[in-house]
Amino acid sequence: MNKTVGRVLAGLLGVALVGAGVYAYDRSAAAPRTTPDTSAFYAQRLRDGVGTERNLADLRGKVVVVNFWATWCAPCVEEIPMFSKVHAEQDGVAFVGLGIDSPGNVTGFNARFKPSYPLLVAGASGTELARALGDDSGALPFTVLLDREGRVVQSHLGKVDEATLRVWIKPFVTAAR
Repeated sequence: MNKTVGRVLAGLLGVALVGAGVYAYDRSAAAPRTTPDTSAFYAQRLRDGVGTERNLADLRGKVVVVNFWATWCAPCVEEIPMFSKVHAEQDGVAFVGLGIDSPGNVTGFNARFKPSYPLLVAGASGTELARALGDDSGALPFTVLLDREGRVVQSHLGKVDEATLRVWIKPFVTAAR
């Protein structure tokens, strides 16, 4: 009889724990998510791989793929040729790479690989900029898609594959080059 009571109580406890987990999950799914603030992004003035200062406010009103990367990050380096290829094949979406790296490393990388879009030097402060756009972990690579109103409409932590990127930008592409 004691074994039976113990099994019943264990079963009830299990049901209660599952129910509590479902309730907690449901509450977290219903919790409002904060919208990333893009004002810090558009306020940046950063140098590109050849030393020219770029004002990110010039990207306002455009659809923009923003990729946070570094020369020391293997997945970051692996995805840059794909970003360059996709950028070169379409119109309607701007691309910008923000290097969480030194000016010398970004300049050397830019000279060697010559991507079709600008690679800018964000340095260590780029990590905080990535956090402002939704990269809570501060890890790389981190990619976001901003719509024409400057809202983050897509984001991805880790290496982005070409198919995913093309799905993201398809609604915004105007014509093939």
